[in-house]
Amino acid sequence: MEKEIGKIDLYDAIEQMKRISLDGGTFSMKFRKWNRQTNSGGDMMTVNAARVRPKATDEKVENSSYKLFFTDTETGLARNCWQPLIMEFNGRRTVLN
Repeated sequence: MEKEIGKIDLYDAIEQMKRISLDGGTFSMKFRKWNRQTNSGGDMMTVNAARVRPKATDEKVENSSYKLFFTDTETGLARNCWQPLIMEFNGRRTVLN
């Protein structure tokens, strides 16, 4: 089956994010915010220059295995997002297969 141009599998995108970060580069991404306490969200966040950082353990951060831990290199802030809510990587729409 031929892949649609401009789309990338989410987990392939995450692997590319890790490789780019290991090489000292940055990547852009868009993701949706989610608040588990209120079960609401949906705001789209854009990060223009991010670098993956080591993930926390599930003992330290609940459900950390499902999150992407990154640093916004423009602000220096350490952040995280839910992996399935990553909508775009370097201008390509992500798809969850």
